[in-house]
Amino acid sequence: MRNFSPPLRDIRFITHEVLAAVPTLREIGRYAQLDEQTLDSVAAEAGRFCAERIAPINAAADSVGCRWRDGEVQTAPGFQQAFHEYVRLGWPALGVEERLGGQGLPRIAFSSLNEMVAAASHAFVMISAINHCAVACLQGSAAPTLQQRWLPEIVSGQVLTSMCMSEPQAGSDLGLIRTRAVLRPDGSYGVRGSKIFASGAQHDLSDNIVHLVLARVDGAPAGTRGLSLFLVPKLLDGGQPNQLTCTGIEHKMGLHGSPTCGMYFDDAQGWLVGELHGGLKALFPMMNEARLLSGLQAVGIGEAALQAAQQYACDRRQGRAGAGAQEPSRLVCHADVQRMLLTQKAWTEGARALAYWVAMLIDEAQLHPDDARRHQAAELLALLTPVVKGFLTENAQHSTSLGLQVFGGHGYIAETGVEQLVRDVRVTTIYEGTTGMQAQDLLMRKVLQDGGRRLQLLLGCMGRWMDAVDGAHAVQPYLGQVRELQSRLLCVTRHLQARHDRRPESVHGASAAYLRLMGHAVLSWLWARMARQAMDAEPADAWYAMKARTAGFYFTQLLGETLALEQAALADHEDCAGLLESAMA
Repeated sequence: MRNFSPPLRDIRFITHEVLAAVPTLREIGRYAQLDEQTLDSVAAEAGRFCAERIAPINAAADSVGCRWRDGEVQTAPGFQQAFHEYVRLGWPALGVEERLGGQGLPRIAFSSLNEMVAAASHAFVMISAINHCAVACLQGSAAPTLQQRWLPEIVSGQVLTSMCMSEPQAGSDLGLIRTRAVLRPDGSYGVRGSKIFASGAQHDLSDNIVHLVLARVDGAPAGTRGLSLFLVPKLLDGGQPNQLTCTGIEHKMGLHGSPTCGMYFDDAQGWLVGELHGGLKALFPMMNEARLLSGLQAVGIGEAALQAAQQYACDRRQGRAGAGAQEPSRLVCHADVQRMLLTQKAWTEGARALAYWVAMLIDEAQLHPDDARRHQAAELLALLTPVVKGFLTENAQHSTSLGLQVFGGHGYIAETGVEQLVRDVRVTTIYEGTTGMQAQDLLMRKVLQDGGRRLQLLLGCMGRWMDAVDGAHAVQPYLGQVRELQSRLLCVTRHLQARHDRRPESVHGASAAYLRLMGHAVLSWLWARMARQAMDAEPADAWYAMKARTAGFYFTQLLGETLALEQAALADHEDCAGLLESAMA
């Protein structure tokens, strides 16, 4: 069984030294009394719980997993007890406003919690964090009576939730959904249809589960414009079961501890959330929250893989590093192992900086008293959400794979727990919109649709910070690389805008490369910020020295990928569907 050590110093470094979260968040009335000690205490207690209660049950989550029988799902050994303790300690309510029964802490505290839960057990965070997404949905669109009935129990964790969107014939194409909803005399709806890939739609962790179900009413327009959202509880008021059944759980490549359910709604009673035919609009806050949580999962699982690989590399002796070595060297002394560990560190620690910055933007966009600040944060958030979801999760695939590689053959067997991380993290690039979908959303909707206005806002934010850095500071060479990449990103954007204006479909093939190019543009800026803090810290502190060394590695070894990405984005992309089909004939 692998161990998990909460990365508290890294969390404090990003929260206080790089992002200066407390003075920024104090501008928001709700957080006027916030102090560093509060955030540090929350992270420390969350880390302790994750290390002591969640990490020990993760191996069984994989080896035993969830079991389905006669419509009921039994979770992995230890999950019931750990989740009930998680609820008792109030962790589900950490970031929810106090008037709803929450603790009213900022999103950056919620982020540190869920990063560490994901590091301890990806399956557990799939269950523990979903209610946060549902609260965002119901707060934004549900009628007051629905909110009063369900939000207190959802916030506390007494009732859990699920998203029921996909169907066998639809997958990610929600316009193909066939589930129907028929108005009843009492104002509720009867919901009938089949759903697949519904995480946590049946389990034994709570007596009741609230399903948020996309369906169509009679006469609804075709496609996504005709979808409505319905709240469908497992148990109705009075405790009687609703007319719905779990038809089975998926047997997946990984994430065995999270029940991914097939569901059948057989005229189940539900209530409309939001407006008729406004299902995607109502569900959008929940989907957005889930996408940002995917980025935090990438951070957590990447951290777990890094910790395991670094510990093994420092303990294991094999081969001889350097000329004249007489005894087997520790793996960490080998140059290629250092390359792999530094790559893991660059992706994971950079991802944490981006995810936590975005967490602060969420609070600013929702709560800042200044209208202009709220608008700017909302615009940045719209631009960065697909980057968090697409870029960070793709990097986590590479990072966890390198972690396994450090272990060599011992990483490929189950005892070390590393191969589980590789399998578990794989789904993060798939669910809540694949990387390709995020890339098209970024390029087509968030950049080209507004003529690059949001992009200019982002680059301006980055530029102001760089302009404020002393011209003689040792970080200036990195800033030169960041500025040069920004210039190339703008050139690519202008080229794609011109091509899009002539023929919109011609730029779709550039979207994946563009997303990675944008990801590097943001990550390079954040690594420059981290490098500056590390360089200005105590020079004898090896921890800061390692941070500065990792920044240097990122700029010299990983940022060069952007040259290839630029060429890929600028190249013409011809439709070769016919050739691919012919090749199969």
